[in-house]
Amino acid sequence: MKHLLNRIALLTLAMQLSLIAFDNPHFYRATNLFPEPRIEHDYLGSFTATLGKGSTTKSRNGNHKIVPLFDIYGINSFPINNIAIDFSLDGTFKIIESNMLLVQNFARGFLLYFHLPLRNLQIKDLNFINHSTVSEELFLSQLGTILANNNLNANPTNQTGVGDFTALIGATHNYQNMQHLDYIDGTLALGMLAPTGKTKNEHELFSLPLGYNGHWGFPINIMFSLGCYEWITIGAHASTLFFAPRTQNIRINTNNDHYSGILQVDLIPASVKKGMIWDTGTYFKADHFAYGLSFTAAYSYAGERKTIVNLCHQDDTICANFNHNEALKGWNMHTLQLYAEYDFAKQDSKVGTRIGIFYNYQLGGTRVFKTNMNGGTFGLDIAWDL
Repeated sequence: MKHLLNRIALLTLAMQLSLIAFDNPHFYRATNLFPEPRIEHDYLGSFTATLGKGSTTKSRNGNHKIVPLFDIYGINSFPINNIAIDFSLDGTFKIIESNMLLVQNFARGFLLYFHLPLRNLQIKDLNFINHSTVSEELFLSQLGTILANNNLNANPTNQTGVGDFTALIGATHNYQNMQHLDYIDGTLALGMLAPTGKTKNEHELFSLPLGYNGHWGFPINIMFSLGCYEWITIGAHASTLFFAPRTQNIRINTNNDHYSGILQVDLIPASVKKGMIWDTGTYFKADHFAYGLSFTAAYSYAGERKTIVNLCHQDDTICANFNHNEALKGWNMHTLQLYAEYDFAKQDSKVGTRIGIFYNYQLGGTRVFKTNMNGGTFGLDIAWDL
């Protein structure tokens, strides 16, 4: 009984930052840390806020190679009088991101999650680098003509707003009475992601959506952990995020023999089936090894499957062509996540706070910006019925 009371007091504040299969995995920055299974404590409420930032001038292309930021889909190319004009595109990407997560336990292990991100995405310091044999003057002139003819601009962007809102219902259970382990915990949650984030502006070459570009999503999450020696926790996590198809206007190159790279010129109405997003990982946690201090080292593998753009009922040839476009092939990312947290909770207290710092380092991937993230967290926990 004493051990159980100690665990309730210590783990009341031990919920990790971030963010199950919420609006979390994105190609443009290292993936946020996933949480531990939720402690099974009736009517425990927790609020967590994170603030992080990152920047990069590099990407990883489809061959895992580090390249200039906007060579993410390969060398950019467009035709001038049947001559291919090849170029690279340098730039700087910056992100400031906050996440707000509210979790409320009810009786018998049932709980609710609510999550909303806030993001500022910047793209600046743009530089077109001509790799072709035509003069710089002709190259810039023809590039400007192509952009103007297709109602595109290549200006820097600075976008701020909320991402996509997620609500989930789940169940958690903690097994305590074991001979060789301290506990085994498991949580299952599922719900809905609402497209509250601003969508991509298809007339701006460097516009990025603040969420998942207007798609409704359906997340499923499984979390598992076991504890031993009263301070070691080892756990794993798996989540998927399915999307409903959406009819929208999309920029895509319908003929890859003429254009390639980030420059997508044709604006077409289509049914877009966004690829499923997944996030899996494992972690080791030194739990309250020095008073209220805990440290977590985690690895995650996240990504997005191929997106299908459907115009097959109009033109089978075009459909077969642009569904091989590099920009639709999805992405994947390997991330190392380090997190330190100090828990100010006192035994038998009803309210406690916690603070933490984190660093997310991208280990590798395909078709992703090479953006590492660092920042801090603040949490508040209320045990309504202690």
